[in-house]
Amino acid sequence: MFKLTVLMMSLVVISRCNYPCQKNYISPVFIGYSQADIDTIVLRAYMPNDNFQHLIDTFIYNNCCATIYTTRGDTTVVYLNSSNPDHWISAGFDWQIYIPAKNKTVSITKIVSPETEGSKQCLNPIDSFEQDGLFVKPAIVNTGLRETSGYMLYIRG
Repeated sequence: MFKLTVLMMSLVVISRCNYPCQKNYISPVFIGYSQADIDTIVLRAYMPNDNFQHLIDTFIYNNCCATIYTTRGDTTVVYLNSSNPDHWISAGFDWQIYIPAKNKTVSITKIVSPETEGSKQCLNPIDSFEQDGLFVKPAIVNTGLRETSGYMLYIRG
């Protein structure tokens, strides 16, 4: 009986444990771009708060392979599908999205994402960021599909 009681108490304690939540990410959403315009996207990670002086890494995404493009009308959500969370637009870096077909660069800085705790599958919220120097308070879009849900970065053509 004692062993059963200890086991049940252990299960209660374990079930109430909180875990550090994982990094959340921001998906680029292109409005008014043709498919050819955004066929290739270059994502650059920089040291944060450094005015894009120190490049950390560069990732090339294109409309094949693991990257998922979902288009409705003139709007395309690009899900940067990678198993490495450092390849997502998230807190911890400043970012630039370069669109080679348009020779256009979009800058993302000051991502505010407090570290939280919760269940094993939780994600930290993203409270705000700056896009090309303008403050953005993002809202979560929930379409029911991972590829088109979450925090969005709207880039107009």
